[in-house]
Amino acid sequence: MKRGFTLIELLAVLVLVGFLAATTTISMVPVAQGLAQVRENAGSLQKSRLAFARIGREFTTTTNVVSGTARAIVYWFVDPTRTSHRRTLSWTGTAGDPLRLNGVPLTDDVVDFQLRYYDQTGGVVPAQDCRVIEMALQTARNHFTNRIAPRNILFSGE
Repeated sequence: MKRGFTLIELLAVLVLVGFLAATTTISMVPVAQGLAQVRENAGSLQKSRLAFARIGREFTTTTNVVSGTARAIVYWFVDPTRTSHRRTLSWTGTAGDPLRLNGVPLTDDVVDFQLRYYDQTGGVVPAQDCRVIEMALQTARNHFTNRIAPRNILFSGE
């Protein structure tokens, strides 16, 4: 009785193992691409959420809006030590440019950023007369909208 494998048996096993390895590799490529895309989306979402939360905190402690447009706002901000700082939040209007707070990027790849200003009845007013600030931030993968009523806002007539 002979022991061992014939050359044909060895070649058949190698062909089967090669076929299984190729099939497994081909099926794993979309999984790896999907994982990379999920990581990229999660990073983009996290940056956008952090920027949106930061803007929300800034607007909540606003004491006076100096000026504002649909893409930028200048206001006075009160820090925890009750010191006032003049701040500027702006976006150039060019897709892909970052949203900036005092020149420092908050988030990149901004597709659209809009600010709208309302009085207490919901009517649209100039930024200096607003009681509510609505902001909408859209990046390549995310869209956020929020209305904030600054609690410390002061007006010269009050």
